Amino acid sequence: MTITLPSNVHQPQNDTFTSLLSQLRDRSLKPSKVRALVRDMTATITKSLHIDAPKDETIAIIVVLRSGLAMFDGFVDNIPDDVSTTVYHMGIFRDQASLQPVEYYNKLPVKPAHIKQAYILDPLIATGGTAAAVISILQDWGIEKVTFLSMLSTPVGLAHAAAVWPEGSRFVVGAVDPEVDAKGYVQPGVGDIGDRLYGTAFD
Repeated sequence: MTITLPSNVHQPQNDTFTSLLSQLRDRSLKPSKVRALVRDMTATITKSLHIDAPKDETIAIIVVLRSGLAMFDGFVDNIPDDVSTTVYHMGIFRDQASLQPVEYYNKLPVKPAHIKQAYILDPLIATGGTAAAVISILQDWGIEKVTFLSMLSTPVGLAHAAAVWPEGSRFVVGAVDPEVDAKGYVQPGVGDIGDRLYGTAFD
């Protein structure tokens, strides 16, 4: 099946990333290994981004709690030393019944004039609800350009999120799986990545 992605979605082709994702699909892995894989996958994609900014600008890094935390080191360790950054955290979870995003933490200040672009870190885009919510928040914040970095996505999730602000947003995704199930999980996917990262899934 051929998957057509929105014009503001980019999927780098990388054999190293593909190998790491194949390992991540193993649901028996310990949380420490899951975190290591997500960090390495993030680093692999980040190296393809060629991140830069004018000397008088600062890039905002938006870490979507809690799963985005696992991407942070792999991202910042591969940003050029001469690029100025600042880090904000945003808490949004998906309601299990409605599958709608619920914002629970947002401490964004009045946007400084020298922040014009942002990079968002969140490993999965399933239904696209969380991604769409974050994009909308940053657009309202007054950012000029956002790049959403995700390890694994779905066509329906990308279509939803990428349509929110197509002229101001770019999505860089490592891989695309075909479906979302009734519970909002990517299929075949990698399971609940938050639970797997932090060992909070119990039988």
